[in-house]
Amino acid sequence: MQRKNWKYMFLTGGIAGITAAALLAGAVATNVPYGPAMAAVTAAPVSSSSAASSAGTPASPAASASASASAVPSTEPTQEPAMSVMNAPVEQKITKKGLIYEYTATYAHLIGCTSAAKQKKSITIPAKICVQDIYYDVTMIDCEAFKGCKKLRELQIGKYVKQIRYGAFQGDSKLRRVTFRGSRLNNVGDAAFRGTFARLRFVMPKAVKDKYQKLLKTASPKKAVYQGE
Repeated sequence: MQRKNWKYMFLTGGIAGITAAALLAGAVATNVPYGPAMAAVTAAPVSSSSAASSAGTPASPAASASASASAVPSTEPTQEPAMSVMNAPVEQKITKKGLIYEYTATYAHLIGCTSAAKQKKSITIPAKICVQDIYYDVTMIDCEAFKGCKKLRELQIGKYVKQIRYGAFQGDSKLRRVTFRGSRLNNVGDAAFRGTFARLRFVMPKAVKDKYQKLLKTASPKKAVYQGE
């Protein structure tokens, strides 16, 4: 009788132990905390394009074309930078025999005269000026450069002068004779010789007499005389 009870108790205890173990395993499974490992498992789904790339699936033609276009360098010409002020010609001033010039590496302009020069009766504008053994063509007589030379009677203009600007000799009432040594003059500003002697005489090479007369006519006294030599 005791042996039967012992077997019964052993069997009952084994069943109870198995049941308890099963219940414990279930409880542990339902109470596992949500940690990094679980986060890795529940990560965001991989995009279809990434999946296709990782699987070796070729990209779409549109995507390939876009990538190729972005890889090709631009062939549009680049705009040339504006010339820097540092590269522009630098004008310097110098006074020679009472005449004031501005000059650069390529030309010289006569821009005025000193108060002493305004007292002269005769003035010669040279073809060139020399600065430190370098010669510069005098190509222009600037605006009002000789205005107010009340005693000036005779003027000689160098052969490289191309332009006489507005009012250069305006009001020089005693100026009677102007001699041009060259044939390069192509522009005379308004009133350049306005207010000079009424019968001002212009002397120039015969070959350019007609040309010079047209240039000077509107800038000089109406009764001015034009003479070719």
